[in-house]
Amino acid sequence: MLTVHCTADALTRGGDVLLMDADVLHEERVFDPLVAGNASANRLLIDRDFEAGDEPVKLCLRDGVPIELRKQLAVGLQYDTIGESEGFFRLKDDTARRFAQIVEGYVDTGRANLPHEEALRDLLLERGNEFETADVTGAPWIEIDFPDDVTRAAETVLSQLRPIVSRATQTTD
Repeated sequence: MLTVHCTADALTRGGDVLLMDADVLHEERVFDPLVAGNASANRLLIDRDFEAGDEPVKLCLRDGVPIELRKQLAVGLQYDTIGESEGFFRLKDDTARRFAQIVEGYVDTGRANLPHEEALRDLLLERGNEFETADVTGAPWIEIDFPDDVTRAAETVLSQLRPIVSRATQTTD
């Protein structure tokens, strides 16, 4: 939470904001659905093919609207789609400002030690109908939190990543 709080100036100076977890190894193509589509919508990414457990931040939707973003879901939560949040969000100007306010509230009340997903959850509960969800199921990515994740990234994910081709070096036939 504190790291996001330190970026409050960037969140509130105006314009769209891309908020991205720094510990994610991913393919470049995941940015396409994040930034494409309706230019006036907030957006988040969901991967429906995930390993259940305590570590993944689950994203739950009901009728296409985000209703939960947490590692631990409430018993009896009603949703029709569940996946893992990839940790990448596009926030429109006013939504980014509101997010900064929510984060500031956490810091001011002594909860800076909580993960920033808690503030994002509050934002989604408040404005879920203002978010679009882009499904990136099948795209290679991994969040690297533990030594085993580094091994899995090296042995599995890296080989699935497509090489980045510079647009300047592409040729047309």
